Amino acid sequence: MNKTEQMNKNLYDYIRMHAQKAPQSAFLIGESSYTYGEALQRIQALMNMFAANGVKKGDLVAIRMTRTPECVLLTVALGAVGAVSVMIDSHNTVEEFLCSTNTLIRPAFTVTDETGGWRLFKDGGEEEISFSGGADAAAAEELRSRVLPDDPFMIIFTSGSTGKSKAVTLSHKNCIANPVDAMPLFEEDERDVAVSLLPLHHVFGFAVIACTVFCGHSVVFPREIDPRSVLSCIEKYHISVIYSVPTLFKDLLADTSLRLGLMAGGPFTEQQMLHIENELGLKLMPGYGMSECLGISTMRYRDSVEERAAGVGRLYPMARVCIFDENDREVPLGHEGEICAKAPTMMLGYYGDEELTARVIDGNGWIHTGDLGYMDERGILHISGRKKDLIIRNGNNLSPVTIERKMLSLPNVKDVCVVGIKDEREGEVPAAAVVLAEGGTLSEADLAQVLYKMEIPKRIKFVKAIPLTLSSKPDKPAVSLLMQD
Repeated sequence: MNKTEQMNKNLYDYIRMHAQKAPQSAFLIGESSYTYGEALQRIQALMNMFAANGVKKGDLVAIRMTRTPECVLLTVALGAVGAVSVMIDSHNTVEEFLCSTNTLIRPAFTVTDETGGWRLFKDGGEEEISFSGGADAAAAEELRSRVLPDDPFMIIFTSGSTGKSKAVTLSHKNCIANPVDAMPLFEEDERDVAVSLLPLHHVFGFAVIACTVFCGHSVVFPREIDPRSVLSCIEKYHISVIYSVPTLFKDLLADTSLRLGLMAGGPFTEQQMLHIENELGLKLMPGYGMSECLGISTMRYRDSVEERAAGVGRLYPMARVCIFDENDREVPLGHEGEICAKAPTMMLGYYGDEELTARVIDGNGWIHTGDLGYMDERGILHISGRKKDLIIRNGNNLSPVTIERKMLSLPNVKDVCVVGIKDEREGEVPAAAVVLAEGGTLSEADLAQVLYKMEIPKRIKFVKAIPLTLSSKPDKPAVSLLMQD
């Protein structure tokens, strides 16, 4: 199949294809486990159950997304009948979570495990979901035939690590286009074993599932995600592929069966990347994307370590990027500006907010990421920060990401998060929450070795750990509050 044909299939189609080819192959491994054959039967049973209870194409169905095999089956089944999964953080009730996002989303149905068993709710009534029983394959296939590649598949929420969370609508094609583009670059195939460590209601966490389904390999769901538990799973299941944020990679320094790691979601230095690679015995590939556009750039498995440590990768084959200045004019190679992208992974839009969608996707179809960066002469993309995170100190624009990377190059700095705080004299100044290496110290003289004078934080707080969002990104609003104490 060519890429267009591959993108016209959805997750259900790939599971069916793998189930027909190798029904006994392991797929979802957790407290409950499923082969591809078993998963297909469960999904078909769920599809028929949903349809029998009035769930139809286009209905919004909220799911509290626990990191479990069952949530994968539920999401695939809902998509296969044309319903739209509203991905809810499982730490909240559906009502609490939707209220916190300030979106006008009113699901027609809710799927929850709050009572200890999966249940489907509508208008105060309820019908318990059963994962047992036979599946009417013909009826399920007829339901699947009504679903098109560009139909909405899920509403997923941005992490809110720098402000208000937004509701992103992704199509079936958006979700499968990322592995269609990425897997040949990563040389990932049915022989690999992945691990689910990130929340499934977050785009990076669900991307692990999409890549697993596309390749036809298995994915393990550890009950706990502390380093000891994860390392135990890696050893037990011979896990070879891990997608995560830099924070976790720094915690997983041990001999393992890992061969490949995709790292995104936070700053890191070349020294840190080389250290992680040497200790874990894998190849780390930095990547860049966002909820609104899943895959923009990544490194290739065969790239040298010097190339892989240089930035966030070359563009995915089906992605395009332009770097624009403040007047939306393309800047020359090597010059910084806003990163704007086009790719088949681009969202359909923000749910119920055409005005915000129009502000982010311009009239020429470019999605304005809000990230600042530049492209070097090798075609490698570099990220220098967020437009709205820029710190303007005495009229000088300072990038928190650049300051963080420089500070991380100091041997005594284990982790850091930089934010801007108001200052009566200078307007705005950098402030840093810093995690020191054990027994380490940090002086202004140390900072002066790597930072320009204006980049040196005016306020530093030493903390045991950087506050993180549930998707394990630095929680900048929380750090800003910390600086006000």
